Amino acid sequence: MRRYRVDVRDAALRRIGQIDSYTSLDVIVRHLDVGAWTLALPADHPHARLLTIGGGVVIWAEGSPRPLLTGPVTAVRHEWSNSTGTDGLMTVTGVCDNHTLAGRLAFPDPARAPDTGDGRYGTDYWAYGPAPAGDIIRALVDVNAGPGALPDRRVPGLDPGPRTGLGSTTRARLRFDTLLAATQELATASGLSVRITQPDPSVPQLRLSIGRVRDLSRSVRLSPDLGNLASYSYQLTAPRTTRTIVAAQGKGKDRFFWQWTTPSAERDWGGRITETFVDQRDSQTPAKLNDTDEQFKALHTSAANALQQGGAQAELTLAPIDTEAMQYGVDYTVGDTVTVTTTTGTDLVYPVREVHIADSAESSTVQATVGTESATQTPALYRQVRRLWQAVHQLNTRH
Repeated sequence: MRRYRVDVRDAALRRIGQIDSYTSLDVIVRHLDVGAWTLALPADHPHARLLTIGGGVVIWAEGSPRPLLTGPVTAVRHEWSNSTGTDGLMTVTGVCDNHTLAGRLAFPDPARAPDTGDGRYGTDYWAYGPAPAGDIIRALVDVNAGPGALPDRRVPGLDPGPRTGLGSTTRARLRFDTLLAATQELATASGLSVRITQPDPSVPQLRLSIGRVRDLSRSVRLSPDLGNLASYSYQLTAPRTTRTIVAAQGKGKDRFFWQWTTPSAERDWGGRITETFVDQRDSQTPAKLNDTDEQFKALHTSAANALQQGGAQAELTLAPIDTEAMQYGVDYTVGDTVTVTTTTGTDLVYPVREVHIADSAESSTVQATVGTESATQTPALYRQVRRLWQAVHQLNTRH
């Protein structure tokens, strides 16, 4: 019996059928990002006619009250060879409904299209706050993709939901940023999860869901000794940036420049130096060269962000085993913080960033990636994984 069920929807988000006899199903669910899916089945199967351009899917795991992923079709491929059968194989791919966030920009004035008036906006930024981060995200989506947006920018059936008051109080000033980038920054800083899904395929509606990420590190523990972890691997990646030069106002020889560095990253990777330039020409020249000066502090913050985003990274990839006591999609999901215990007894406590599910008649696997896509929470994981690497290396050199 299949562990996963695929409901099919049409372009109007209406459920038109169900697929449970696919050849293979691949699902990638990402925290605060756009997921993807691929479904393959015989082209001559009656279910193949359900999947069309403009339609989409709602994918469920057995026992889960919420869909793993929902989203539209983005490509349909038909291939035939003398080994694929009478009419060949149809492969349908798509993305999750978070694609709406990636495909919309934050207009400085969401009530006016860029091709109207004299071509100039009457405001520099879309500004909101002070307000809880979750409410800023809700308002941002509403006025750029929801019912509050210009008619031709509205995503049909998208419900931005009520204000929740979740997240720390902050402000937003946005100008043509993607909704996804703005959401990632706001949600990460406040420990929020944000997803757009179709929670009920019988109701033609997409819902923006904003919630707190869950700390399940005490209740969800993955370990070879517990029989719920088949394998793990970890990877260290060299920094893309170790020195950042930030430029403020000024011209030519009178322009202000200052450099910030990460000496530890250069030492770790054999003296490897990588320089980047950050243009902050809108910032005034500081009067003092320390963080007591607000202008210098702002330049320092820009440099720190560049060094952090380009810093050394670590990634931990797991192959959890679903058991009766613990199943992905039922007991934990992306965004949740879990504990991974290595064979050396080291506990790694980090959020699940991404999950890749592959299901076919021959096998069914779940692979999870722990850490974060950006470097905002990676440094601590990097240090722990680096210590693990050194410990293993030292052990190997003794033999």
